[in-house]
Order: sequence, then structure tokens, then C-alpha cells
Amino acid sequence: MLEKASGLHMSFDDMTGMLTGMHNDVVSMKMDIEHQLHSCSFCSFAKQTEQGHRDCQRNKLAVNRSIIQRRAGLEGFCHLGLLDLVEPLIYQGRILGIFFYGSVVVKGKEKLARERIRRYCSRWNLDPKPYFKELEKMPVIDPQSISQHQQALRTVVTLAHHLCESGSVRADMYKTRKLKLPYLDPEEVPFIIKETMRYATSHLHESFIVKDLASHLRCHPDFLSRKFKQYTGLDLSSYLLQIRIGRAKQLLDNPKIGIEDAAEQSGFSDRGHFSKVFRRLTGQTPGQYKKNLGERIS
Repeated sequence: MLEKASGLHMSFDDMTGMLTGMHNDVVSMKMDIEHQLHSCSFCSFAKQTEQGHRDCQRNKLAVNRSIIQRRAGLEGFCHLGLLDLVEPLIYQGRILGIFFYGSVVVKGKEKLARERIRRYCSRWNLDPKPYFKELEKMPVIDPQSISQHQQALRTVVTLAHHLCESGSVRADMYKTRKLKLPYLDPEEVPFIIKETMRYATSHLHESFIVKDLASHLRCHPDFLSRKFKQYTGLDLSSYLLQIRIGRAKQLLDNPKIGIEDAAEQSGFSDRGHFSKVFRRLTGQTPGQYKKNLGERIS
């Protein structure tokens, strides 16, 4: 609704890696692939070549480094002259990710955009005309409206922070992705990693382990664990426990669901083991979490 009303597109660059951590802990924050990327028509056009994709990566990398250094948001024009508003999601002292809100042409800055495109195309011996044609399709906003869009973006960041709190997300459980090229985009994640996460989140009610996942993917458990660690920075066994406990918390938030049912429906066949893991990851027992339900609702 926000995007439709403003004409701007929002995306989230997950600095903990590929939306593997907090977005599986807090299902309400899970984003589709479109909102993990700069996916407007102009950006898609600019990234259609290997060089174009790499240059867009460099631009985002530079912005992310600046955000991490400043620990605050900014507004600015990309290397092709489009405006983006950028805000970090800082939770428990750690930058979990960065929101981008754009990419649009600012009224009165059309000349700037065309000049940057012309300079870029000259550098790589490209015809600027197709870029100009794509530029004409982009939304144009009034410079006086930028502050309103910034406030809307900050409201989204605040909401994301509250969702992390309500989901009892622990920022120290996640490893921040290194800011270097090649910059990892979600669509470049190997199928085996995507399928591991898809299968795990779709079968949380089943009591499977890493060995069962490896059997489903027809690979050795050690290979799967090593590959998962390489791309996410997370231990696969720990990851499975995290998303199970995330699911259990959602179930326990329902007054009609008891602790035994929550344990079973989140894949724990033994209540003692469930309580032990729950307490280790959340700092409280399932009973205490259930007892505090009223406080969380209010």
C-alpha cells in the first residue's frame, strides 16, 4: 500500500545474510524476493549485463559501508542519477540490515540523471539512448516530498524493530555479511541452500534433523552443513533450532495452544528437550513465556 501510494519501491538488504536469520524467526517479517532486491524497471535494465550488475553492486556496497560508518540514514543519487532513501535497522546495537526506498527521479534533477547516464555509457562505450528511454518510465517526485518519504521509511524501520522485539530476536545469534565484492544477492544463493531453508520452514511440525535434510537433498550431511555455514555464517543444527523456537513462540502467543501442543507442532518430540532449548535461546521457560502473554499483548 505504501509503495502504491508513493510510487517508490522498498527493498531490504539483510546484512546477516540472505534473510536466513531474523526473517525466519519472525515470520511476519519474511520478504518475497522482489523486496530483497532493487527490482524497478530501470534497475533491472541496468543490471542486465555482467558489468552493469557489478557496477550496481559497487554502488550498493559503497552506500552500505557509509551507513555502517554513520549508523544513520542518508539520501543520495546512485551512479545513474536516481534517488534512494536509505535507513539502517539497528537492533540490540547491531545493524541487521539496510532499507532502501526509491529509486525515483527527482523533479528538477532530470539533467543530473541524464548526465550521469551519459558519463557512465561513455566510460563503457555504451549507447545511452536505451537508458534514457528507461529513465522516462520512472516515477518523478517533487523535492519537497522527500522528507515525507523519509518519515514513511523510518516508520517502517521502527515497525521492523518492534517485530524483532516481539519475536525475541537475538542479534548476537547472527553473523554480519562481509562488505566485499562479489556482493551476495539473494538470487545468486545456490539451490541447495534455498531448498534447505524452504524445506525446513515448511516442515517445522516434523521432527527431522540434518541427516534427514541431507537425505531429502541427496547429499552427505557434512557437505550440507559445510555449505550452509559457508553461505549463511550459521551452523545448520543451530539454525534449525532457532526457527523451531521461533515457530513455538508464535504458537504460544495463541492462548488456546498449550506448551505440549506448541512443542509438538514445532517439531519437538520431547518436552524436556523443548523446554531446555527454549530457555537457552529465549532466556525464559515456555511456561514463563506463556505467562507473560498478557504483557506482550498490552
